[in-house]
Amino acid sequence: MQIKYLLIAGLFTISACKCKHTQTTGTEQEQPVYVYQFEKTAPLTADNTKKLISDFLGEQKTTDLTVSADENIAYFVSAEDVNTTLEQDLNNGNFAFSKLNKAYLGDLKPQLPSENDAVKISEDYLRGKGLFPKNRRELVLVHKGGVRAQAVGGPVIDKMITLTYGRVVDSMQVIGAGSKIIVNIGDKGEVVGVTRRWRELNTGEKRTVRQEETISREEAEAQAKRQILQEFGQQATYEVKSVMKSYYDNNGSYLQPVYAFETVINLNSREKGIQPIRYLCVIPLLKESPEPLNLTKLDPKAKERLKAIDQQSIDTTDVRDRKTRD
Repeated sequence: MQIKYLLIAGLFTISACKCKHTQTTGTEQEQPVYVYQFEKTAPLTADNTKKLISDFLGEQKTTDLTVSADENIAYFVSAEDVNTTLEQDLNNGNFAFSKLNKAYLGDLKPQLPSENDAVKISEDYLRGKGLFPKNRRELVLVHKGGVRAQAVGGPVIDKMITLTYGRVVDSMQVIGAGSKIIVNIGDKGEVVGVTRRWRELNTGEKRTVRQEETISREEAEAQAKRQILQEFGQQATYEVKSVMKSYYDNNGSYLQPVYAFETVINLNSREKGIQPIRYLCVIPLLKESPEPLNLTKLDPKAKERLKAIDQQSIDTTDVRDRKTRD
C-alpha cells in the first residue's frame, strides 16, 4: 500500500508551560544545593522487557526481541507492524514504546481530545500503568504539542498530541537526557506511545554541597566560553540570554547541580542564510563531579529526534540536542 501522507518535520505547539528557573545572583550560594543518588533497582533482563511488551503493546510473541550486547539495550519490533516498537535500557530501566499503526501513516483523521482532556488522559494512564512518579511535585508539564502529516497538495492533518513532562527538584529544573516523560495521544484519546526516563531519588542519602566545593559564576562563564568556542569554532560569537542553576540527569548514578547558560550562537559564516543557533551550555557547578556528565557528547539519535522538535522552543530537558538545533 502506498503511503499517502508524510509526517511533517516538527511539532505543532498547542501551548508551552515553562518552569520557573532559579536565576543566579550575587547571593547565589544562599540557596542550598545537593548531590542526589538514584534509587538502586534489581538487575534487569530480557524477561523484564517481555513483560513490558505484553503490558503496553499487547504482544505475546516476543521472538523478535533482541538485546544489544555492548549497550545492554533491548529492542523489539512487531512482526505484524514495524511501527509497533519497544525499547528498554536494561542498565537503568528507561524505556519507550510506540504503537502508531499503519492507519496513522495513511489518510486517518484522528479524533483528538481537547488540550485539557489530553492532560487528564495522560496522567490517568501513567497512574494506571504504575508509571507516575512517587513525588507528584517533581513532575511538571513543560510542553504541549503534537505531530502533523500532509499529503502532497492535500490538507494538513493533526495526527497526535504530544505531552512532555520534566522534573523539578528543590525548585530547580532538572535538565539532561533523563528525568522526562513523553506521552503521545492519538485517535479517540488512545495513548499510542510513551517515553519514560525517570528514576526515583534516594532522598535519604542526599548530600549538601559546601560552598568551597563549587566554582563561582565567573569561573563557570569562562568555562562556558571555552566550551562554546571548542564546539562551534574560534570565529563564533555568542550572547548569553540567561543563566540558571539546575540539576543534571545524565542517566547515570547521580543527580548533580550545574550552571545552565541559555545562549544564541552566531557562526559568522560568509554564507548567507545561516541563522543563529540557540544553545544551552551546561557547566558542572562542582569542582569535582561525582561522575562525568559527557556534556558535549551527542546522542546518535538526537539528530533523528530533531525532526519532531519545535524549532521555535528550547527544550531544556535534553541538553544534548541543543547544538544541532536549527
